[in-house]
Amino acid sequence: MRYKDIEEEMVGLLQIAMSCTAASPDQRPRMSHIVKMIEDLRGVEVSPCHDTAASVSDSPSLSEDACAGTTSQ
Repeated sequence: MRYKDIEEEMVGLLQIAMSCTAASPDQRPRMSHIVKMIEDLRGVEVSPCHDTAASVSDSPSLSEDACAGTTSQ
């Protein structure tokens, strides 16, 4: 298997996704909290705009194009 403990990670990501679909918007987590939960789950920094070795470049869901439409605030 390519990824160790992939099933546990998938379940964790699904649980995070479920929290994002709460019926009431005020019960949904803030995006910054979601990023933190994913970072904690994966044990790495997942910001797609980082050019460091710590970024998740192997993840099929994140690519360099992910930052193309973002601007600095």
